[in-house]
Amino acid sequence: MWYFTEIAEWFDKQNKQTDTILDQWVENSQYDQGVMFAAATTKAFTTIGAGFVDILRLGDGVKEGSLKGVGADALRIVAIFPVGKTAQMIKSVKGVAKAKLILDTGGPNCFWVASAKAFSQIGQKNKGKLFASVDDIAKALGMPMSNLFKIPNLQTGMAYLAQLGAKVGVVRKITNVTDINKILPRDGSVVMLAVKIMSGGLEKGRHAIYAYRDSLGRVRFFDRTVGTQFGQRVFQNIDDIAPLYGATNIVAYEAAVLANVFIKTPAQQLPILAIPILGVMAKEE
Repeated sequence: MWYFTEIAEWFDKQNKQTDTILDQWVENSQYDQGVMFAAATTKAFTTIGAGFVDILRLGDGVKEGSLKGVGADALRIVAIFPVGKTAQMIKSVKGVAKAKLILDTGGPNCFWVASAKAFSQIGQKNKGKLFASVDDIAKALGMPMSNLFKIPNLQTGMAYLAQLGAKVGVVRKITNVTDINKILPRDGSVVMLAVKIMSGGLEKGRHAIYAYRDSLGRVRFFDRTVGTQFGQRVFQNIDDIAPLYGATNIVAYEAAVLANVFIKTPAQQLPILAIPILGVMAKEE
């Protein structure tokens, strides 16, 4: 083991202790929104710091002699010499923490909750400010929170998001998760999904969620329940959402890309791309 690697290992131990303290703080507060936000912000900074320290391990992966080790060193090299699309994607993935803080308004507003969470993840802004709640979207569209606009289909919903300046793709018919995988970009964008909630062969209702790729390129699903006081995490499989609604499975039938806007031009990328990459290094195996 290299001398610098020992320093990185020591830092990791301190970082884990910090995470434990923050988790306990949130739990003791009964998941107070302000405490959750402060804890998530602190974790973001410690994660970024851990990423910088992880560069000290450069060379350990090759020394390990495995494909996984070589891949880890490759990411460390990317952290020093950032590659545009990779960094753009990872910055969006790190926005998942912010997306979890968007509150569920309750009622039949799944599209608006999903949109607010997606906006937070991809960095969508309105008049220079990030959307931090469903209320922010409502105000921007001039609609009352007490009576949010009804969304009869994904086409209508995406048209509203376009009014807010979001870059939206065409609404496509899909039939399975393979279709989602084909449509979902690898640049940090997300795919808004219209789905059917099924109980056996019967349709119980319709719902809105979105899909994104994690920092390893795997497809993950984000429901309105993610980040609630019950600690619901993102879903690895779309059907894992079904039990939350007393159903057996979820069938996606329409999809549309919602573009990541963290980085807009190549000229903007060079000075800022390293930090998102570094922030993920210590967290992803």
